[in-house]
Amino acid sequence: MPKYPNLAAEISRRGVRKSVIASNIGISQRTLANKLNGLSPFTWDEAATIRKVFFPDVSLDLLFSTET
Repeated sequence: MPKYPNLAAEISRRGVRKSVIASNIGISQRTLANKLNGLSPFTWDEAATIRKVFFPDVSLDLLFSTET
């Protein structure tokens, strides 16, 4: 189960490719997978960029909540 279930759900729902997210925030797909699974944290800049570029209509608090 992903650490950020709301973020994972939005990625899936909107059909956003993880490779595109990784590229936009300047990390590898493997690093993104580690972050989504809670093995390493997102930086503030990464989280803000993900929201701004891909999910501007969803709050950061909701996207990066660890609860559904």
